[in-house]
Amino acid sequence: MPQRKKKLHIMKTPADDLQRSLMSNLSLGYNCLQFPLFDLDGEGPDYDDLVDLIFEFDEVITWW
Repeated sequence: MPQRKKKLHIMKTPADDLQRSLMSNLSLGYNCLQFPLFDLDGEGPDYDDLVDLIFEFDEVITWW
């Protein structure tokens, strides 16, 4: 069985209903990960991890 492609969603702000719907439709058939750039817990994002993820995933979508 072929391995499913991987898609990375980079999010600058929390997703609204429309963005969540689009992400869901665009993610069908993919293994997906969301990487938030906004502050969730008082700590900023780890940009070193983000760069590694960009090269690891087959497709990357940014959401503003």
